[in-house]
Amino acid sequence: MAAALAHRGPDGEGIEVVGSVGLVHRRLAIVDPSEAGRQPMASADGRWWLTYNGEVFNHLALRRELDGVPWRGGSDTETLVEGLARCGEHVVERCNGLFGFAALDVQGRRLLLSRDRWGVKPLYVAWHDGALWFASEVRALLAAGLPRSADADILAHYVVHGWAVGSGTPFTAVERLHPGSTLTVDLDTLTTSQRTWYDPVDVVDAERIAALAIRGRAELCDAVEDELRAAVHRRLMADVPVGTMCSGGIDSSLVTAFARERKSGVVAFNASVVDQPEADEGPWATRVAQHLGVELRTVPMTADRWRSDFVQTVRHNEYPLLHESSVPMSQIAGLARDGGVKVLLSGEGADELFGGYGFLHAGRYLAYLRAHRRGHALLELALGKVRRDGIVGLLRGRLADGGPDTVQPLDAGVRDDGGPYPAPGASAAADAAYTEARGRAWDAYANSDSTSRALESELLSELRTYLPHLLNRQDKNTMQSSVETRVPFLDPEFVSLVLNLPLRVRMEPARKGVLRDLSRRHLPRGVAERPKVGFGFDVRPYLVPAAHEEFLRDGALRELLGVGSRAWAHAIAEGDSGRALRLWSGEVWCRTMLEDQSVERVEAELWR
Repeated sequence: MAAALAHRGPDGEGIEVVGSVGLVHRRLAIVDPSEAGRQPMASADGRWWLTYNGEVFNHLALRRELDGVPWRGGSDTETLVEGLARCGEHVVERCNGLFGFAALDVQGRRLLLSRDRWGVKPLYVAWHDGALWFASEVRALLAAGLPRSADADILAHYVVHGWAVGSGTPFTAVERLHPGSTLTVDLDTLTTSQRTWYDPVDVVDAERIAALAIRGRAELCDAVEDELRAAVHRRLMADVPVGTMCSGGIDSSLVTAFARERKSGVVAFNASVVDQPEADEGPWATRVAQHLGVELRTVPMTADRWRSDFVQTVRHNEYPLLHESSVPMSQIAGLARDGGVKVLLSGEGADELFGGYGFLHAGRYLAYLRAHRRGHALLELALGKVRRDGIVGLLRGRLADGGPDTVQPLDAGVRDDGGPYPAPGASAAADAAYTEARGRAWDAYANSDSTSRALESELLSELRTYLPHLLNRQDKNTMQSSVETRVPFLDPEFVSLVLNLPLRVRMEPARKGVLRDLSRRHLPRGVAERPKVGFGFDVRPYLVPAAHEEFLRDGALRELLGVGSRAWAHAIAEGDSGRALRLWSGEVWCRTMLEDQSVERVEAELWR
C-alpha cells in the first residue's frame, strides 16, 4: 500500500501497527520538513496515533489555544494530533484546511476517518477479507488485495455524465468518504457510524443576508477583497517554494495577484494549447504575469504531448476523465515540480460560488434577470459579450438501453432551468444524492424571492454535486507529480461571506460580478470583461486520427456496459468532444484499473 502511494509522498515513509490497526504514511514534506514532522505520529500522552494528508492553515492559532503542550516540532501534523488529544474529534471543525486523515484513539478503541469540508483530499474505504481498509487512492486498496471489479451502473453514469454524486465509485467494493464528514470505526466490532461536521447550507444565515443586503456594492466589494486576500495569504503557509496556476482568467489571476503581495518569488504556471489557438489562453496569462511582475512558466500543449500522457493520466485519476484538461494539468504540476515548487494555488471553486459556468443554471439566471428587470445584463447576454452560451443549456445524452442493438439518438432534453435531465437508467444512488443536495440548498434560501431562491439554491447545491469531482481531478492530476494544490476560494470564511451576499453582487451586471470588480482594481485592462473560457479544447483531433478504432470498438468497456455493437458504433461516431473523451478514457480505465495492464501495453494497443 505504501509503495502504491509513493507519488503522493516521495519524501518519506512510515508504517505503524498498533494492535489490530495498521497505519501507513507517505510524506510530502511542506511544513517542518524535519524528522519532527514524521508520520504516523503519536500524541505526547500516547492516546492518539495520526496519519494525515494535507494542511491545516490555522494551526498556529490552534497551538496558542493548547496551553501546556510540550511541542516537539513545528508541523501542523503535531498540532492536529495534540488537538485530538486535548479536544477530541470535534477539533476538526476548527481546522481551516484541506485534509484526509486516519486518527486512532487507543484508549477509546476507535478509529476516525475524516475528510475536509470540500473533499479536496480524497479518502476511500472498502471492506475486504474481513477487514476495513482505507486509503487516499483506490490503487492502494487494490494493492492490498481488493478485487478488481466494476460497478457497471456507476461506471455508466461516469461515461454518460463525466461524474456521479454520492459515495459510490466505479469499483464495486470501494466507497469514498463524503466531504466534511467523519467515519467512526469501533475497533472491537468494526461497526461504523458517520457524521457530517460541515455542510455549506449551514452557513446560510437569514440575519446576515439581511445585513449584507443593505450595504453598498463598493463596501461589499471591499469585504470580498479582504476575505479573498486573507484566504490566499493563509495558503502561502509552507517551508518550500509556492507557485500558482494562472490561466489568465479572472479567478486564478486574482489568486496570483494576492499571492505575490505576500510572498516574493512566486512563479505562475499555465498551459498553452498551441495547435488550437481559439482555445488558447496563453496570451492572457502572459499579459497578467507581465502586469503583476511574476515569472510565467508554460507547458506547450500539442496533440503529441497530450497523447503522450493520456493513459498515465487516466490511471492516476482512477476514473474515466471528466475533462480533457486533466492531461495538461498534470503536466503543469510536473513542470512545477521540476522547478522545485511543491505547492500550487488555484482558482477552483470560484465558478461555483459566483455562477461562472454559462452552461449551468442558465434558465434560472435568465428568469432572475427578467424578474428583477436587469435590462443591461439581458442585453449583455443577447449580444454575447459575457458568453454566447450564457443562455444555452447543456445537451446531455445516454447510450441506448432498449435492447442490445437498438440505435437511439442522444437525449437532448433540457430542463427549464437550463440543466440536463438525469439520464434514464443512471445510478439511483447518485440521483438520490443529487436530489437531496438540491433539496437542502432550496430550504436554505427560504426567505428569498422565488427567482432568486431558485438561482441561489442551484449555486449552493453545486458545491456538493459538481465541485467535488473537479477537486478530485485537480488533486489526482497534481499529486501525480507530488504537488499539492490549494484552493483559496474555498476558505470557509470566504465561502461564508459569499453564500450570504446578494445576487446583485455575485452575478450582476454579469456572472462573477464582484470578481470582475476586483479584476478592474488589480489586473490588466480587459481581463474583467473576458468571457469564461475554461481550460477546454477539442480532443477528437488528438484521439481519432491517432488511435486504433478497434481499441474502443471491440474493447472491454462496451462489454462491461452491455451495449450492443450497433448502438456502440453509433455512440462513437456521433459523440462530441466530451463524449469522445469519456468513452476512450473509459476504455483505458477498464484496461489499467480493472485488468491491471501496464501503461506501456495500453499505449501500444491504443496508438497507431
